[in-house]
Amino acid sequence: MISEQLDNCRLCGSLFLKNYTDYCKDCCKEVEEKYNSIAEYLKKEQNRNVTLEDVSASTGVSLKQIAEFIRDGRIYAEDFPNLGYSCAHCSKLIKKQLLCVDCFDRFSTDLNKTLKIDKLEKEIGSEQFTASRESKYWRLKK
Repeated sequence: MISEQLDNCRLCGSLFLKNYTDYCKDCCKEVEEKYNSIAEYLKKEQNRNVTLEDVSASTGVSLKQIAEFIRDGRIYAEDFPNLGYSCAHCSKLIKKQLLCVDCFDRFSTDLNKTLKIDKLEKEIGSEQFTASRESKYWRLKK
């Protein structure tokens, strides 16, 4: 049994009992109508090579909403060669997640380096590590 809790609708901000969605009853109905209009548009064979902008212009649904449908897996963008949204970092066209593969790899590498430095700093002792790191920096600068 799922316990219902009060929450604010992501679209209109009104208070509602949260079940399975982040939207109130009225907004959920509106979102479903938008999804259905997109699904009907994409079913047509002549719309196979459309872009996100084409879908938005033809259906009146915002780019952000369409990208959310793709991210949530409601629209399977892999079936449409030009349908996708921008990477959150570099704006490259992607079809899932928030970041493209290159940006994800770069961020995860940077994060791993930072975590290793933090671990080393804890092992050595933060004062000694900071002092040795600063002295090496100034030695390299000369």
